[in-house]
Amino acid sequence: MVTTVAFRRPMASVLSLDYLRSIGIRIADAQANRAPQAANPKVASQKPQGAPAAALGKLRVLGLHGHAQTASRFKGKIAAITKDSKSLADFHFIDGPFRLPPSASLEGEEGTAEAYTWIDIARAGPLGHGCCEHYAEVGESFDRILAQDFDGIVAFSMGAAVLASLLLHPEHGGHLRDKLKFAAFFSGFIPHDHRLRGWMDDNGVVSGLNTFHCIGESDEEISADKSEELATRFEGAVVYRHGGGHVVPAAMRKDFKAFLAGLSRSDIGGAA
Repeated sequence: MVTTVAFRRPMASVLSLDYLRSIGIRIADAQANRAPQAANPKVASQKPQGAPAAALGKLRVLGLHGHAQTASRFKGKIAAITKDSKSLADFHFIDGPFRLPPSASLEGEEGTAEAYTWIDIARAGPLGHGCCEHYAEVGESFDRILAQDFDGIVAFSMGAAVLASLLLHPEHGGHLRDKLKFAAFFSGFIPHDHRLRGWMDDNGVVSGLNTFHCIGESDEEISADKSEELATRFEGAVVYRHGGGHVVPAAMRKDFKAFLAGLSRSDIGGAA
């Protein structure tokens, strides 16, 4: 199967649906200590009072942060993107299930009193640059994600790697792909974990799922080639390139909004 990946530069305005089709966006047809598991995961939500997102014809979007970050910090990092897309989607952010000690350094930031991740780092081995070979206890992260209610997911760095793995999970992957309207990977990559990578290799190229990939050409944490490898695993992937590093640039907001606008209205909250 030939994989179509649309590589695009930032644009000055929102794209039309005709242009979206011309560049390969698939428009749908009619269609370390663990945080307590008993308690609700900490969330940072961006939801209006009153009617739920589905009733307003909006997408319900789940946000997954990177390693050693938090839901609230990731919400802040992509605030320009979520603000520009607020007419199309409501965003809800959760923390990973594994709380890190205060001394843990954040991806590209100074350490703070609170940080979370998606694997048990005490059993994971070396981390950094997407090189971890054992995603210990990642099943707990899968469970936390699957417990949420959403139409789409945006994920950064390790969060994106965990999402990619869950999408190809032998038991849960097919159902999740059918449920999702889209998945967005910011500085994403395929895990080095032999088991998780094996799921992706066994499935080949994934079709039937809208995906958006943000790739930093100067990213020193997750190199551009790793993010490009992930993008090639999804048929019709939409790729946004920028010249920066391990960040989600505000300049991407128009392209991401256009991507969301390209989804069929019948895919959003059951709207006609």
